[in-house]
Amino acid sequence: MKASEILQLTYLVDFVNLNILECGACHADETIEFCSSNNCYYIEANPEDFTSLKKQNLNVSNYALTNHNNLVEFTITSHAGNSSLCHSELHREELTKYYNSVFTKTTVQGITYKNYIENIAKKNIDILVLDIEGHESTVLETFRELQPEQLPKIICIEVGYDWSERKRLLIELGYVLDFYESNNCYVSHSACNIKKNVDSMRIINLNNREFVWHNKVIYTNELVA
Repeated sequence: MKASEILQLTYLVDFVNLNILECGACHADETIEFCSSNNCYYIEANPEDFTSLKKQNLNVSNYALTNHNNLVEFTITSHAGNSSLCHSELHREELTKYYNSVFTKTTVQGITYKNYIENIAKKNIDILVLDIEGHESTVLETFRELQPEQLPKIICIEVGYDWSERKRLLIELGYVLDFYESNNCYVSHSACNIKKNVDSMRIINLNNREFVWHNKVIYTNELVA
């Protein structure tokens, strides 16, 4: 299931006119269904993917989400959806071994989340889909600079090799882990009092007791009773 379907199944909120930002998930597959009735935004660092999204008349910006607003070296991989500012050694080895990936470098304009919402979107984001191949913790650290109202209400974040670090940062920022779905974790901010379909969340958690990727356990679901 795509994030758009899962979000509507699990969070009891009015999705019409929400501000939704997808960062890094290839070809906007996660939130494309929301485009007709919501304010959807996309950040894509890969120039080829950016061009593809632009052709779909999506509200996309060619930036690399990071912790500064300077130019940055970005690594493009031949295996779609896996380009990154910061591949872990494990991820790079996996891409080479299983997908015969070729790596090329390009230069992209970096941007912070704070800069993006204040000067590009010019509005706060309600739902953030964050899938940036190992650079998530760096971006989450910058959330400490945000005002409470600037924090996304709901985040769908990829569970990667440094999940324990990502999880720690999210909890410190005031987020609650709601459920895991395959290689994604869904969290909501504790201050927002979002209504949830707990039965749907429970079923999803029961069906995702752990995530194993190439024989490595990425997470064990602590939310399963």
